[in-house]
Amino acid sequence: MSQPDTFQLVQASHLEMAQRWRHHHHAWGGGMPLDLYLRREEALNDGELCRKAMRMWLLKNDCDEILASCETYAAQIWYGEAEGDLNGLKLETVASVLVEPRLRMQGYAGILMQELSSRLKFEGVAGAALYSDVGPGLYRRAGYFLHPSRETVRPVAGEPWPEAADEITLAEVADLIKEEPRHVHSRLAMTSVPAIVEVPNAERIAWFTVRSQFRAWARGQQPPIVIGARGPDGGYMLWATDAGETVLHALLWRPRSPQDAAILAQAAAAQAIDQSLQRVIWWDADRDTGLDPYRAPELQPPNALARDRESSLPMLTWLDEKRPFPLVWAGIERFGWC
Repeated sequence: MSQPDTFQLVQASHLEMAQRWRHHHHAWGGGMPLDLYLRREEALNDGELCRKAMRMWLLKNDCDEILASCETYAAQIWYGEAEGDLNGLKLETVASVLVEPRLRMQGYAGILMQELSSRLKFEGVAGAALYSDVGPGLYRRAGYFLHPSRETVRPVAGEPWPEAADEITLAEVADLIKEEPRHVHSRLAMTSVPAIVEVPNAERIAWFTVRSQFRAWARGQQPPIVIGARGPDGGYMLWATDAGETVLHALLWRPRSPQDAAILAQAAAAQAIDQSLQRVIWWDADRDTGLDPYRAPELQPPNALARDRESSLPMLTWLDEKRPFPLVWAGIERFGWC
């Protein structure tokens, strides 16, 4: 009787990563030329987020053959319980789950996800998140729970940059979001059930900025310098584009007043027009929980439509057995996706 296959989960070397990027281009290139796509992946890999927080994982068999791969990005979340105790915990965002086409439908993706959960739990990671366009059944079998998800969509047409808005560049981001942990604590203090919020950081915003640069080059455009706007009442918004899409994504939405909301939405529309994009989209999975002050009805962008999201659906598996599974995952935004 033949012995059953055994598998190992290992971190990819740089050479192995570069080889996997070619497979990623075939699966998710979005029409971007291969040489430009590989340049983008190298640029992302050289960035601070990837150097500090990204790992590529390979599932190999006894013959050292790569069967499947994925990436994880480390982040910090704050977890709040009914008693008001707040804890900073580790979260890993899973991305780029890929099985070789000739090896699909043989269970390797499921094995990869189970091996990854075991490794992360051993490392003391509280939970793993992912944003699934396909295969929700696979991730549910691996212990992931689908989160209810919505988005706000605003078409754009001929809107000028508002005089009351100031431009934001990447150099200003670190100072801009330094108050985020304090605001996160305030939000969690209002919950009576286990809840988590991910804290934004400048490295992840820079990661999106690099992707936006290559998105512009792929369209034959110069990359935009402006990545956000500040409103007259002190609120702000950060945004980015992505390859293969005609959408400007809101990364962070932080209006302080209805006036801020209207002006920031107009600034985003003007930026979208400048980049030949058709819509602005806000991810707002928890707009109806009451925990996120930026999702209050009076702070929603005007002339926008809220709808159920049909792609990039957020999913979570909870690895920390000492704490209850979070019933609220507040403030899910585009910045949390990689």
